[in-house]
Amino acid sequence: MSNVKTAISILWVMFTLVIGSYYFVLTNDVQNLERELAQINRDIENDIRDIHILEADWSELNNPERLKTLAGKYISLDFVKPEQIINYSALPLEGELLEKPTMFAKNHNKFRVLVSSER
Repeated sequence: MSNVKTAISILWVMFTLVIGSYYFVLTNDVQNLERELAQINRDIENDIRDIHILEADWSELNNPERLKTLAGKYISLDFVKPEQIINYSALPLEGELLEKPTMFAKNHNKFRVLVSSER
């Protein structure tokens, strides 16, 4: 009978050790996951802050008055002249430009007539 009690006691001790070591490993894994989650949340907060800063910078950089000033300073753009506007029907069809690459240079006067007739 004492052999049975000893075997049962050893079995319970082994069972307790297995459960205790599993609990230790599980607790350690949970702590690592909690640290990783906290780091991810900090990264998300930093990204949100960076996005707000970038949006503010973007709205400042895209200010129409600022863009107008910069365009006037660095790009010499003129108003569109009527001769620069053509009708879609005056554009070549799909393969025509490849067959005759100088087509626009030769028809420059025809485009002026077309533009002036549509006014």
